[in-house]
Amino acid sequence: MKTVLILLTFLSLNGIVFAQPSADLVRRIAESAALFSDSPGGYDTLFSPEFLHQVSAVQLSGIYSDYFKQYGRMTKWNFVDSSKASSAKVRLFLSKGFTVDEHITVGESGMHLIDGLLLSAATPQIKSLSELTKKLGNLRGSAAFLAAKLSDRGIEPIASLNPDTALALGSAFKLYVLATLLKEINEGKRHWGDVIYYDSGQRAFPSGEMQKWPDHSPVTLATAATLMISISDNTATDLLIHTLGRNKIEAMLKEAGNAHWSRDVPFLTTLEMFKLKSGDATLGKEYLDLNPPQRERFLITTVAAYPHDSVHFNAEITMIDQIEWFASPRDIANVLNYIREHSTTGDGRFVRKILAVNPGLSIDKEKWAYAGYKGGSEPGVLNLSFLLESKNDEWYVLTGTWNDTEAALKEENFEGYMQSALNLVP
Repeated sequence: MKTVLILLTFLSLNGIVFAQPSADLVRRIAESAALFSDSPGGYDTLFSPEFLHQVSAVQLSGIYSDYFKQYGRMTKWNFVDSSKASSAKVRLFLSKGFTVDEHITVGESGMHLIDGLLLSAATPQIKSLSELTKKLGNLRGSAAFLAAKLSDRGIEPIASLNPDTALALGSAFKLYVLATLLKEINEGKRHWGDVIYYDSGQRAFPSGEMQKWPDHSPVTLATAATLMISISDNTATDLLIHTLGRNKIEAMLKEAGNAHWSRDVPFLTTLEMFKLKSGDATLGKEYLDLNPPQRERFLITTVAAYPHDSVHFNAEITMIDQIEWFASPRDIANVLNYIREHSTTGDGRFVRKILAVNPGLSIDKEKWAYAGYKGGSEPGVLNLSFLLESKNDEWYVLTGTWNDTEAALKEENFEGYMQSALNLVP
């Protein structure tokens, strides 16, 4: 799951907070907003040399012209956060019905050129959650969505689409691995500082970085869990699955309220899934002909013996309705609520920090005091799931999944819808 969009550097304002943006900042905002065109240019008069050293004119032209082709020209803009003289967050309104949030910083002296810029994903201009669910329902394939408030009364839906329909999750299944680890931390069976060892014999495939590490590298549970959630490291995930035990995670499916748990038994490692779908998916077809006990035996014998170097990836959509990890939006809400309820005190609280490392989409910090995120994807599969705490201490869950067994997904469209949901809830 990728997070949109540009890299860029921000200069420090040395902790000084001003009452309002400067005229120079306002001018640069207007000038930069005009770059949304089919032939943007004039960067030397807008951006500092230091900025252009990091992001070239060619890169900027590609970014702005791509936005323009997809979302149109800028028609107006307004401030979202304007508490500082030399930096601000603004919302740009584009002619094809989308908005883009822009974080911009200008130099405090001289020509007041732009020295920091960050553009968010484009978000459809959707005015209500009912309008959002209607658009999600019109997507090709199958979509499911739930926005709900979490309280002592349980999960209280605010808006939903097919909330009890189980779809393929991609890497969002790692929430169940995290919940299992959290339980063992809370029970004192494990500690975040416990050291486990990376075994190259269990080396998975990207996403992630651990597959490149030296064999027998020592890894703390905190490190493995953070890699699993923040960059969706598959090797770190498989290491945790082997450490915790497949049966423990299968038990967590039930404990954390997954009504479709039987579809996830036996609970696959990422390497097992890659092997089952490799090449012509011969292993996968054999696997599907077996019952659950036979499948587990098949995994630890035939699939385990399948050579790592013989795995060939399919760019096509492959068996996503049969070999994957499955949950409905209500199931995801249940596991996120389980994590919330079991991370209020003690060492368990650390799990909230892990979930917050990668926010997934643009988070309005004026609205949300906390945002935890995990998403997942493979060809034909996309999920984005959030655990949110508002500034008035109310908790929410927001989760959406989109599957299509026949055609590639336009991920940016779904990400835009989920960004809209973040803006509309509560």
